[in-house]
Amino acid sequence: MRDDVHSKEFWDGVQKKAVFQKRFDRPDCIILDSEYCSMGRMIAVKACERGGYTYYDAEKLMSLLGPEEREFVARYDKVFGDTEITAEELKKDSDFERVFRLYQQAIRLALKDGPCLIHECGIKERIESEGFQCVSILFYAMDQREKRERAKTVAIYKDLETAEELDKAIEREDHRRRIYHNALSDRPWGRKETYDLCLNTDILGRKKSAELLEALMEGEDQQEL
Repeated sequence: MRDDVHSKEFWDGVQKKAVFQKRFDRPDCIILDSEYCSMGRMIAVKACERGGYTYYDAEKLMSLLGPEEREFVARYDKVFGDTEITAEELKKDSDFERVFRLYQQAIRLALKDGPCLIHECGIKERIESEGFQCVSILFYAMDQREKRERAKTVAIYKDLETAEELDKAIEREDHRRRIYHNALSDRPWGRKETYDLCLNTDILGRKKSAELLEALMEGEDQQEL
């Protein structure tokens, strides 16, 4: 006979069983990957303001390093953005390896100052290997028309008119994020089963998505199913 999941006795019993419980502390680092135009950046910035985390993207991470390192990464990013390359090819690129080492160096410096959220530049397993507690999140959006409108608010894409042009621009941005991640991780970028948490920002909207991310930043002594 099955347990009566509607009964108070059932839930009282569940609360006493460790198998239904999970210890969750405030993570040292939140790794946020987001599809282009899924509002990841603005949601993350708002959540960090309220949740006591520091927001870092590529530009802010590089500000933690010296001018020579910043110049090298800037030169590489320009070439990287103008060429077609696969993740497998990227793995063999010595310049890319140096760029990643510099990002890792910057992330270590960021984490010394306290909990932070890393947008698109962090690899969960690499950060965990250095002893930090890390949670990975994916923001995605399904409404392509809305994504096109958001893309047109970006300066470099504001003059694009057709749906085809905008779709290509969005895919190009996602491709950059995908191959950077996939060259460094065995957990494919954008594949939902490889993340700890996935949020559809079209459904939840900016406000609710930020609230959920902020709740994760707060942490809890005990999470219950």
